[in-house]
Amino acid sequence: MTQDLKSAKALVQGYNAARDVAASGDATAAACQSYLSSDHTYRGMRPFYDIKGPKALAETVWSPLKSAMSTIQRRPDIFFASHADLDPEAGAWVVEMGNLLCDFTADWLSIPATGKSIYLPYATMSRVLAGTIVETVEFLDILAVLTQAGRNPLALHQTGGMMMSPGPKTHDGLVCNPLPEDLTRDTYDLTHAMLTDLALGYTSPGDHLVRFWHPNMNWFGPTGIGVSLSIPGYQRGHTLPFEKKQDVVKIHDWELALAEGNFAAFMWWPCLTLRNTGDYLGVPANDAAAEMRVVDLYRRDGDKLAENWIFIDILHFLAEQGVDLLANTGETE
Repeated sequence: MTQDLKSAKALVQGYNAARDVAASGDATAAACQSYLSSDHTYRGMRPFYDIKGPKALAETVWSPLKSAMSTIQRRPDIFFASHADLDPEAGAWVVEMGNLLCDFTADWLSIPATGKSIYLPYATMSRVLAGTIVETVEFLDILAVLTQAGRNPLALHQTGGMMMSPGPKTHDGLVCNPLPEDLTRDTYDLTHAMLTDLALGYTSPGDHLVRFWHPNMNWFGPTGIGVSLSIPGYQRGHTLPFEKKQDVVKIHDWELALAEGNFAAFMWWPCLTLRNTGDYLGVPANDAAAEMRVVDLYRRDGDKLAENWIFIDILHFLAEQGVDLLANTGETE
């Protein structure tokens, strides 16, 4: 691990710790301003999208969340750092994925409070430059909160299982110590090869799965699609309905590729532009060309990929088809 990656990890950990303990309002804004550059850019999931500057981020995302959730516990399952495309001259990024465990005691984003504990899955990618965080890409699975609150009218149409996705089966996702560079390179190369092959047609035929994936793979999809275990479960719970009920309009190049040790992360903004031709996820077939914005995290096991955590801005994907779940949170079915 190069020194800049080590210091980038420490910076992001310090930011998370300071912001997590800060009270909503001025204290949260101060924590953000202490660690983020004055021209920091934030790209989030619907309804946050692009936010400029630490003060606006605190006021838009973190203070409202803190006001709604009387307790928030950060539970990271994956944490690593990497240069973009493993190029030492490229930017340093820190990746963190896990769940925020929250006590949902006041309304948030028009979602009525449940008075119960909920989980909020997150994946965060932070770019560090000259000792400060200059850019953040963050996927907060807000649809998970809607669903737990009983306010997702499309929940019964989810093709996979509904659960709080666990961390790596190997319990080694928090990469704190230096690892051999060849281990990282092998993970990057395997993931890169799989995604390159997948992009040839954006289907997952059996030979593709056998070549790249462990037979007992775990696929932890976003709320709206759900979780699938093993190759047959993955085909049944995700790939077959995904490929049968949608047409691919455009495949986009990935924007960011990172790896450390046995873990990798790729980000697209967007990944795919799709047309819903078969009532996918319970939305009537339509002619809209809808974007899927994606962050994928992977764990390698030998010469196969064994686990995949995927975050998709499903709320954005649905809104582009005229279905705004945040505008209709009073609907329960």
